[in-house]
Amino acid sequence: MKKFLIALVCVLPMSVLGADFGKIGVSATATNNNGVTLGFGDDGNVDVSLAGSGFTFGFDQDGNELSLGTHGISLSHSDTTRVGLGYSAGIGFFDGGLSYDWGVDGDHTVGASTAISVAGVSLDTSFDWNLSDRDLTGELGTSYEIAGINTSATSNWDIDDFSYEGIDFDAGYTWQVASGLSLTPSVGMGFDSDWSRGDATASIAMSLSFGGSSSE
Repeated sequence: MKKFLIALVCVLPMSVLGADFGKIGVSATATNNNGVTLGFGDDGNVDVSLAGSGFTFGFDQDGNELSLGTHGISLSHSDTTRVGLGYSAGIGFFDGGLSYDWGVDGDHTVGASTAISVAGVSLDTSFDWNLSDRDLTGELGTSYEIAGINTSATSNWDIDDFSYEGIDFDAGYTWQVASGLSLTPSVGMGFDSDWSRGDATASIAMSLSFGGSSSE
């Protein structure tokens, strides 16, 4: 109960700001110990991923994204990307990745990302450089997760114009209902560069696991 009250304290500021959450999005994820994951988003889209010895496969109905991966290298295709290439690797508490996308609009975009996680606290950065439009954008995010409580803040930047684009806040709590079953209610809110409040969101994510640890 104490953990729930702490999570509620993280959420209350959004209510004080007059957030109107409207409908609550519901999503579900099921995972087994063979590396098979099946998910349903709050918009009804299906997300499937498989992991075997040295390979991964994924399909996300949102954007019809299809991806194949092996040893950190991935190849993808979607409604907006003709060809996507990526590479990711991790050493201890540090993870990093590089990507290249050839869009259906003919744009070429390269990206880089880093993630540092220590004792439940994470610092994430990402950069995307559209070579065709000469547009460089970036994100800087921090998150905290401990004892089921998770909060995050992600700021958006237009780097080549040296401008701040806005920030998004999220807060939630993972409730372990039973062995292999957890529920995560969460809320989110965004602010633009003038600190005008955007739409608030509320969601509940259900996670099921069969013979292994759950995957969000």
